[in-house]
Amino acid sequence: MKTVALLTLMTMIGLQIPAQEGTEIAIFDQIFVDIGDSQSIENALSTFSGHLQNISEILRQTRKNSLVLLDELGSGTEPNEGAALAIAIMEEFYQKGSILITTTHYGEIKRFTEMHPDFITAAMDFDAQHLTPKYRLLIGQTGESNALWIAKKMELSEQIIANAQNYFTDRNYQLEKKNFKVTAQKLITSADESTYYKGDKVFLLEQQKSALIYQEMPFSDSVSVYLDGQFIEVPKRRIKLEFRASELYPADYEVENLFEDFQSRKERRDIDRGSKKAQRKLKKEAMQRKQQ
Repeated sequence: MKTVALLTLMTMIGLQIPAQEGTEIAIFDQIFVDIGDSQSIENALSTFSGHLQNISEILRQTRKNSLVLLDELGSGTEPNEGAALAIAIMEEFYQKGSILITTTHYGEIKRFTEMHPDFITAAMDFDAQHLTPKYRLLIGQTGESNALWIAKKMELSEQIIANAQNYFTDRNYQLEKKNFKVTAQKLITSADESTYYKGDKVFLLEQQKSALIYQEMPFSDSVSVYLDGQFIEVPKRRIKLEFRASELYPADYEVENLFEDFQSRKERRDIDRGSKKAQRKLKKEAMQRKQQ
């Protein structure tokens, strides 16, 4: 999809494109694209609502001789509803006379395009043995997601794959309740573990306080720990491991958040997402340092 957009734009501004002699390419009045994850905590948007916000705006602006590129149309919500909504959106673009290219894993959308006389299916050729793309477009075909096969190639547990295959055919889920015994964990000393990871909670023997591991110091037997808002260097022999970070925080938790206050974290994220306000603040601070 990105290739289609780039080659079209290159042609429209007069650049040569990497194509064989005799290649035909269309010139459009407008090009609209919705690719990637549009979720936003700041604007209370999920992945699905983020995509719909973009598509709604595109529908208001698109007209005949517009090129519309939509990635994974209808994804991010309940599959049956998502597929039905996707088909309705595709029909609306068709009625407007737009040229639409969209990708999907939904079988219902694939069936719709096979039945409609003005929609054409296509699939990217894939080397199943080596899990590599062949960069060849197969017109008139539909691709397979091959989720279970890829999971096996990625060395996911054979038991998981076998269970998934059974659930795919007969929906006979394992619903037996299991009881898990919780055992008390003993305090692990530095003699038990010699490697520390960011976010591990340790006890400082000299200060008689708990602190958080920030990083191991290279070429030394010391670690940098975060204590009372400051980073200090402590020999490993003077600390005891209390808890691993993996025991304290969820798998997707940003451990880096433990070592900066909310305002600093907000400023960093604003810079990462390209906030103009944050960039102006950085420039202002740089000018002030130069004047000093």
